[in-house]
Amino acid sequence: MFIDDLAFELLTMSLAALMILYMTLGIYVGYRRNGDKDIEGHLKPGMAPLTLLGVVMLALGLYGEFVWPLPGAFNILYYDMYTLVAIVVLAFAITIRLGYKMQYVGLFAAYSGVMAIYYGFRAYQLSLIGSTTLELFLMFVAFGATGIMSYPVTLIIDRIPQRGNPKWIGWTIILVIFWIAVLGAMIASGYIGFDAVFSHLASPP
Repeated sequence: MFIDDLAFELLTMSLAALMILYMTLGIYVGYRRNGDKDIEGHLKPGMAPLTLLGVVMLALGLYGEFVWPLPGAFNILYYDMYTLVAIVVLAFAITIRLGYKMQYVGLFAAYSGVMAIYYGFRAYQLSLIGSTTLELFLMFVAFGATGIMSYPVTLIIDRIPQRGNPKWIGWTIILVIFWIAVLGAMIASGYIGFDAVFSHLASPP
């Protein structure tokens, strides 16, 4: 039996990016307006949906890694990165729950981001996906940049409660770059995902 969950998987990536964007913006706004250093208070409400999303994504990613439901090399290109994104999302949620330092998840995300950019670049060079190669490349670059910028952002999150008056000018620049990357990842994966939904509904496999 042929099962193609690609459209749904792309939309889960977009949703994960939206959640991360919303949660980190909440931390920044709360700190800037009220000097609020209760990082856990801002993050914990998002823990449950992130955990559920991470579990679903990881299950779909592992399924794709083992079954290869997509044509040829696209299984390697897509499911390697999708599974890593799922692990990062789930690790982030677990770290929030346990109250551990975020920087270790950030380091994992940064290395995954480098991998995403490399995978996307090689796919673009090889024109693996035909007419959607550029869009896919931009999506991989956006998620890669998000992963790379996650490390300095998690360092900021770890240090906010420990500093009386952090220099938010430099930190704000880092956060803005991160938010641009996350927004790009959300839009790119959402665009490709909704486009895939339309094509699948118009012509089901």
